[in-house]
Amino acid sequence: MYMIIKHTHLTIIALTLLFFLINFLLTIKGSDKVNIKLLKIGPHILYTLFIATAIYLVVVNPLNLYPFVNGWASSKLAGFVMYVLSIMFALKWAKSNIWRFVGFISAIFWFVMSAKLAYADRLKVKGLNEDTNSYIELVQSVLVAVS
Repeated sequence: MYMIIKHTHLTIIALTLLFFLINFLLTIKGSDKVNIKLLKIGPHILYTLFIATAIYLVVVNPLNLYPFVNGWASSKLAGFVMYVLSIMFALKWAKSNIWRFVGFISAIFWFVMSAKLAYADRLKVKGLNEDTNSYIELVQSVLVAVS
């Protein structure tokens, strides 16, 4: 069951990125297609499923990687929050295309950092934890700078 939920979680991550890219391109073009119901509610459904699968994975994980207890899990949670806020900035809050691109680059940055952090944790489990600590420290220092 764990592997099914894990692969579902990874598929949802890919779909959220796909929805973001489509919405971003349509927003930049100024297309009316950005108001299609699927493009408006799809990401919200995906984020809900993402959070549900993430909670399941945290609860059943034998490594006890809980947010606010473990630095890795806290960094992943912070990366997700920053990713969603960057998407909101790029698609809703920014009024010019320049600021939309800033939000786009920020969202891609947080997406990649979270993905690298996930991969680094796999390395940590295999015994190579230097990379994990450097990513955790980077994300934590960025969050302290933002706060």
